[in-house]
This record gives sequence, structure tokens and C-alpha cells, in this order.
Amino acid sequence: MSKRWWNLVQLSKSKHTVAMLFVGIGLLVIMCGLIVNYYNYQYQNVVATEREQLATVAEYLNLYFDTKLIGLKVLAGSPNVRSLEVERVRSDLLSAAAVLGVDNVAVFDPKGNLIADYYSNSGSVPSAAGDPKLVETFAAPLAGQTEISGRIVHQSLENAYINLRVPVMNENKVIAILVAYVPISDMSMALFQGNIAECQYIFILDASGQFIYHSRLAELYPENSLLKDQLSGLLFNGEGVVQFNSMVDGVDKLLIHTALNNATWQVATAVPLHVVYARVLRESMDDVENLLLLLVCFGLLYGVWRQAKRHEREREQLRLERMKCVNQLAAGIAHEIRNPLTSIKGFIQLMARRTDKPPTPEHLEIVLAEIGRIDNLISEFQMLARPLKEPVFEEVNICKLLENVVLLMESQLHTKNITLQLQLPQGHCLTFGDISQLKQVFINLLKNAIEAVPFAGIISLAVSRQQDMLAVTVEDNGEGIAAAVVEKLGTPFFTTKETGSGLGLSVCYRIIQNHGGTIKVFSEQGKTTFTVFLPAAVEDEAVEAICC
Repeated sequence: MSKRWWNLVQLSKSKHTVAMLFVGIGLLVIMCGLIVNYYNYQYQNVVATEREQLATVAEYLNLYFDTKLIGLKVLAGSPNVRSLEVERVRSDLLSAAAVLGVDNVAVFDPKGNLIADYYSNSGSVPSAAGDPKLVETFAAPLAGQTEISGRIVHQSLENAYINLRVPVMNENKVIAILVAYVPISDMSMALFQGNIAECQYIFILDASGQFIYHSRLAELYPENSLLKDQLSGLLFNGEGVVQFNSMVDGVDKLLIHTALNNATWQVATAVPLHVVYARVLRESMDDVENLLLLLVCFGLLYGVWRQAKRHEREREQLRLERMKCVNQLAAGIAHEIRNPLTSIKGFIQLMARRTDKPPTPEHLEIVLAEIGRIDNLISEFQMLARPLKEPVFEEVNICKLLENVVLLMESQLHTKNITLQLQLPQGHCLTFGDISQLKQVFINLLKNAIEAVPFAGIISLAVSRQQDMLAVTVEDNGEGIAAAVVEKLGTPFFTTKETGSGLGLSVCYRIIQNHGGTIKVFSEQGKTTFTVFLPAAVEDEAVEAICC
């Protein structure tokens, strides 16, 4: 029956372990999912911030070009320009160039012939008369649409410019094209309106894959065809966010881009991925600190809860072991009570038959002594069976406590005809502890010794003083305990008995440890010694000797 019970216990432990493993894996998966989702949330926040900053730059550029295009449209609708008379046109171009802040503004006929222009002679843009291929790009304005050209290089990259082209209409017919020349360097101020970090950069790409603006344009010009293909494939596919490895410096970057309203351009910002991850981490620090604080709080609460549960388990183990001792002692105590009751009953029957003679004082003393013995047994048994309470430490006389333990175990000693050698000193027996718990320890040790010795065996119970400790020794002449078993004594649920639970010695070890003491075991063939060390209390005589 015990083996079957043990197998059931082991099977239950195995199932519990597997269940805990699955629970742990489930919690780990949930935590990983939460971390991934949180990372994605913060990553999207960082990307959204970058997109907002890029949108700010794009809005400044749109405003920059909208202002000039509106001015050109107003200029294109003036009577002087629509008259196509050189002097009248030139007078308006002169004032318009100053207002619009352009280096050159010119009017061409639909065939590309120059009608009039205002040339500042700054050298940053060419004279309109020196631009013979310009008519080839007039398709959009000839169709009645405004247009912003791509990059046009004049002499050198420093003199690169773009054209703003507006049709001059008369009765819904294009009669001329108004062209304004804007140096690319003049647009750079609009690009620095956003809050852009030094480790990232903004660039503008036209429809042909050429850079309108780039912080390293001088190094990249003329653009590599592979670079143009890479950027064109990434940018001219709507607005969005994409990760790529830059051909410029070989760094993995996050590319965020958006289109301008009046041009076939893409405004983009390239942010190194390690910068993005650093920002995600920085944005997460407050939440991580709060999470760590929360985990610490939960950890403390769990520790308190676990300590309480452990304390509750220890109390339950102590209660179970105590009840086991109570059950085992009950039969012996019943036998011990029956013997004095038999004597008392005999004397009373004798007194009843001899009513003519009063009982002798000797008989009454015997009856009273037997009643006192019964009272002592019942008192000790009640103390042992009393429900557990919080330990109450008080001054304890170990010698007197051991005498009471022997009284409780006397019937079991007599059953096996065991000789008990009791060696108790007259003084130096005081310690501090919980009487009930200490009594349970010594009952358990004495009970184990009784079970270990053969019939008519010998058990020695002694108390001695070793420096500032009291040593209580329980020695028996049983078979002894193997060294491998001695090392495991006190381990919960470890036992060599077929019907044992292994909790008895475990509870004893814990009680003595809580009292600031230790239990040491020595065993050899034919001899086993359990020695309990407890802190000794200073007795009154010793205190007086010190004072004197």
C-alpha cells in the first residue's frame, strides 16, 4: 500500500512539473509577444515623429514654390506680358525679379524664341538667350500647366538651377511661356526649417533620379546609374517608409519619403537604423523604469506571499508530525493511566468491604500519588495535543522538560523492555525556547531511538554544558545508520521506513534551527548518537558569581 502511495505521489509530482513547465513556456511566449508589440509601438512612434519632421520640410518647400508660382501666374496675367512687346514685358520682368527673388526671368514664344528677359548677370544662371534646348522641355506649359523642372547644371555644379514655367494665356490659348530661373542653393534654406539631427540628412530627388539637393552632392556628382536606379525604385512608389542599405556609405538606414505638390520630386530623409533603435530605447526608458519598479513591487509582494505560504506549510508539517506523535502516544498513555486506576480501584473496593475500619494514611497516600501520576500524564498529553500557536520563547529548564518527555514515553520503553540511562545535571539546564516545540523535538528523537534499538536495548539521554551551548544527547545501541543516509537526514520526505513520511526529523531540524541551535548525528555499527545544541541561558547563580 505504501509503495503504491509513493508511486502516486511521484506521478503527481511529475504531472505538476510538466504543468509548471507548460505554464512557464506560455508566460514566456506572452512576455515575448508583449515585448515585440511594445517595440513595434515605440518604433512606429519614432517613425511617425520622423515623418512629421519631414512633412514640415516638405511644407516649407511647397510654400516656397507656391509663393513663386503664384507670383509668376500674376505676372503672366498682366497686360504688359500678354502684349508680348519687348519693352513692356521687360519693365514687368524687372520688377517681378526683385519681388520673386529669382536671378533671371524670361518670356518665350511657343516655339522657344526669346521675347524678353531680365538677366541679373550674377553668373549663377545662364542668360535665357544661351539656353537653346529649353524649348524641348516646354511640353507641360504648352499644354497650359505650370511646371517645376529637374536639375539643370550650368558650367559647374555650384551654378545648378531649376526652372519655374508658367503658361501665358490669352483667350484660353498659350501665347507664351514665362520662365523663372532659381538657383538650387537658394532652396537650401527651406530644407533647414525642420529639426533634423546631424547623423541623418535630407535629400531631394527629381523624376530622372538626379539629386536636386544632397548634403554630399559634390561627392556624388555625377550620380552613379546604380545609385539612381536604387533611389528611384525606392522613392517613386508613393509615400512611405522603407529600410535599405545605402550605396553612399554602406550603412543600413530607414528611408522616409514624401512627394511635393507642384513638382515630380521626392523629399526624403535617411536615418541610420542604429539611430532609430537608440531613439526607440530612449523613448522606452520611462516605461522600462516604471515596468522595473512594478516588477520589483510584484517581486516583493510575491516574496512576502511565498514566505507566508512557506511559513504556513511549515506550521502544517509541524501540526501533522505533532498529531502523529499524539496518536502514537495515546495508546501508551492509556496503558499508563490504566495501571494507577487499577490500584486506585483496588483500594476503594477494599475500603468498601471494610466499612468498619477507616482507610489508613498509607493507603490514602498511595491513592493520591496514583491520582497525581494520572494528572501529570494527562497534563503532558494535553500540552502536546494543544493546537499550534505562534512560538512563545521563554526560559526553559531542559532537564525538567526531558523528565516530562520520559514520562510520556515510559509505556513504549516498557513495551520493548528498554533500559533508559538518564544523566541530568542539577544545574546549568536553562535555555530560551518554545516548550511545546522543544518537547516535540525530543519526543521524536526518543521515539526514533526506541524504534531503532532491539528488544531489551539501551538508550542514553544526557545533558551537558559545552561553552555557551547546552548539548542534549540521545544515544542508542541500534544497528546504526549508513553514512550516505546520515547526510540526507532532515530532508523533507526522505525516510528509510516503509510507513514513514520523512517529516519528523525535517520538523526537528527546522525547530532547532529557529531556536538558534543545531543537530549533529554520529553513527557507526551498533551505535547512533543525536546531539542537539541549544544556546544556554545565564542562570541566576552564574550571574551572581559574575557580579561578585
